[in-house]
Amino acid sequence: MSNRILPPTLAVLLTTFTQCFQARSVVIFEWLVIGWIQCQGRRTLTDVALASGAIGERHISVFHRFFSRASWTLDALGRVVFMVALKWLPADQPLVVLGDDTLARKGGKSIALASMHHDPLLSSARKPFASFGHVWVVLALWVPLPFGSGRGFALPVLFRLYVSAKRGGERHRAGRRQGRGGPRLRAARTAHAQHRQVTKLELLREMVGLLAGWAGERTISLVVDSAYAGRTVLEDRPPNVQVVSRLRLDAALYAPPPPRRAGQKGRPRRRGDRLPALQQVIAQRRRWTALPVVLYGRSVTPRTFTLTALWYGALRSQLIRIVVVRDPNRRRHDEAFFCTDLDRDAAFVLQTYAHRWTLEVTFHDTKQHLGFGQAQRQTRQAVKRTAPFVGVVYSLVLLWAAAHLEQDGSLSWSVRPWYRSKTAVAFPDLLSALQQELWRARFSTPPVPAQRPQNPAPVPHRSQQLAA
Repeated sequence: MSNRILPPTLAVLLTTFTQCFQARSVVIFEWLVIGWIQCQGRRTLTDVALASGAIGERHISVFHRFFSRASWTLDALGRVVFMVALKWLPADQPLVVLGDDTLARKGGKSIALASMHHDPLLSSARKPFASFGHVWVVLALWVPLPFGSGRGFALPVLFRLYVSAKRGGERHRAGRRQGRGGPRLRAARTAHAQHRQVTKLELLREMVGLLAGWAGERTISLVVDSAYAGRTVLEDRPPNVQVVSRLRLDAALYAPPPPRRAGQKGRPRRRGDRLPALQQVIAQRRRWTALPVVLYGRSVTPRTFTLTALWYGALRSQLIRIVVVRDPNRRRHDEAFFCTDLDRDAAFVLQTYAHRWTLEVTFHDTKQHLGFGQAQRQTRQAVKRTAPFVGVVYSLVLLWAAAHLEQDGSLSWSVRPWYRSKTAVAFPDLLSALQQELWRARFSTPPVPAQRPQNPAPVPHRSQQLAA
């Protein structure tokens, strides 16, 4: 199938995943990838199977069993994506890894491992709002692909499902009688009760340790938001992992512990004197350094100054490099960022943290254009696999486009002349180009003539047999 209807670059890329599946599951994996790319509208598993063109050759239950029963792991797929993406990263630069979480709203009481979560899009500063669904903690690799105009892309590598303690989603519609529910609802309740409660920071810490082993001796710059800059992630991390994040202006900072005096008794001090808060330091600061950098694809010149301190509340045994930034036009509030690597300068900290926005773009594109979280799976194993599979498809589309351009190929998509100021290629353009390549490969390949069954040899008449 792959050699006949797939573009050569995509066929070679899919071949690298054959080691992750059994022989019967490899073809199902290819069909699902093609179906997810070609599907229009809502990405339910039935529509994906129809878009793949496999209906008639395989039963629809095969695609459901691929997620619920087949023997394969998401971490194995993530490692293949990680190894393929290393080709586009310079060997002398650290790997920029992005960590964050996203909410996939769900509807249905029988969805396994779904629970109530804070909804940042529907909430406001005055009124918080919670939604029923799945929260995925994602670890992505930032890759400067050749068509990204310097901004790069975040390729999802590892996924973990966070389940809160409150399941929720049990309220019936008005006028409907309250009952015990069917076997699927009872199975969903049992799955939630038996699930081990793990925090988001612990899930991120687990994935960082796994990816640090894949990286070997290469240095990793982990970029997270302030919600993940806690003691669980910062302390006792792998030796090749450095963290870049945002710092609160009212964080409790301390001077390093003073050297131990000769003959001094008692336990050595673990921190020095309390330093003034960053708010006070900023108010008294008179000298700022103009730093020309490129942030979010734009050349800017903010005012900065750096200092070194001990953030004892989150990292008790190591100093951090703090970079305070001020907008010269005073349109934005003053902000502070930190890095656990003291050898990095302010430009590296700001540019590295700016890469975190590409993960937000990944969340938007996977939900809007690939239907992340739209498939209504109900069993525990299928829930843990289906939505992250969309992240693998997203990475495959980007890696295919990069490999296609490297082989002197051209990317074609629908031109929208009303976007006059558009300078960078977006993910919908790459998805459209791959869809055109799939159709071009399918219709340009000459059809294989069907082999007609040969007529059987004529049976000699009885008179001929007697004469013989």
